[in-house]
Parts: sequence; C-alpha cells; structure tokens
Amino acid sequence: MIVWNVLMSDDIAIIVPVMRRPHNVEPMLSSLADSGCADSCTMYFVADVDDESELAELDRLGANVIVNHAELPTFAVKCNLGYRETDEDWMLLVGDDVRFGSDWVHGAFVDDDGSSLISTNDLCNRSVMRGLHSTHPLIRRKWADQHGASWDGAGTVCHNGYRHWYVDNEWTAVAQMAGEFRYAPNAVVEHMHPLFGKSENDDVYRLGQSQSAVDRQLYLERLGRFANASCSDEMGG
Repeated sequence: MIVWNVLMSDDIAIIVPVMRRPHNVEPMLSSLADSGCADSCTMYFVADVDDESELAELDRLGANVIVNHAELPTFAVKCNLGYRETDEDWMLLVGDDVRFGSDWVHGAFVDDDGSSLISTNDLCNRSVMRGLHSTHPLIRRKWADQHGASWDGAGTVCHNGYRHWYVDNEWTAVAQMAGEFRYAPNAVVEHMHPLFGKSENDDVYRLGQSQSAVDRQLYLERLGRFANASCSDEMGG
C-alpha cells in the first residue's frame, strides 16, 4: 500500500498532452514548483512533431518533451504515448490548463486504500467533487500494465478512438467497475477551463468541442458493449 512517507523522488509522471499553447508551459511548471510537490514528480509534455512554437517554448524552458510522431494529434494518443515513454510508479494525466494546489500529492495519498485510480479534485466539475468522476486521474502504472485504464485492456490508459472528450468518462467507468476508484478531495488539481469561466475559449478548446457529440456516441457504444460483457462474465455467461 502506498503511503505519503514512502513516496520517493520521481514516483509520479505528470503526462501533459499539449497543442499550440506555448503560453501555458511556464505557468504549468511554476504551479508545480509552487505546490511543494515537485520533488515527487517529473512533468512530461507530449507535443506534436510539427508544433514548432510549442516545441520551441518547451526547449527554451528546459522541459521534458516526448514528441508525438503519430498522424493523430489527439489527447488520447498523446496520453498513451506518455504512458509508454515513462516508467514512474504513478501517472497523472492532465491537460495544460491546470493549477496544482498546495501539497496536492499528500492529499492524494494520505488516505490511501490501495486503489489504482485516484481522482484528484478539479474544483469545477460537480461529479468530480461528489466523488463520482475523474477529470485528472492518478493511475498506478502496474494496474495499467496488467489491467488497463481503458476497455482496450492491459497496456492502455485511453482508447485512441476519442478525439478529446469522454476519455475521462471511460477511465472513470473502467476503474469503478474494477473496484479501483477513489476520490481524494484534498488533492487539488484545478481545471482552468472556459466552461467554468476560468479561462478564455480558444481554437484548441473549440476543436475538442466540435467533436464532442461523436465522442459521446463512441463512449455510449463502448459502455454498453463492455458493461454488458462484464455483467455476463460475473453471471458465468
């Protein structure tokens, strides 16, 4: 069982898929440093090979970069790439629009019960704050390796078919069905999203929003398929 006083340096890989927002890099790095938890984490930015302005800013700041050479520049693809290219015991999956609360790592692990997906508190989504959903999950690597945080199974944290939205619905449902979900209200990873009036809308947000209906339909189809399969397995069918 993981507890705070045995967490060592570099136990958490913070995987940050990025796209055409170089101005968000420095605030992300500063927020982690100010949280008092930087010694427990390594932040990795996953950027597209042709995103020149983003890559230039990451280089200027000396950030850890994982370059996405895949044709698809989606959040899900980049999360899976970040997972494959890192080796820390835990992963935090976030966008580049978060701010870290003080001592958030301690808040995540202080009441550890052995769960493999820990929902941090985004201070925005009502389902998250009721302990029912995870926007920014901490995922145990061994569980992702052996079980998977998506219905695609072992060795995945996201289904690559999502354009952007509903990735979080799937990893939440998978963890809940496996009995591996826990909410940590004191692990604040605040979501600075325009839906909650915390930032301005931009082309990157609009790109994700434009595919939300397609992503929702995909999620519902997958939920029906895999939930039914799970129920059948439990009944011996």
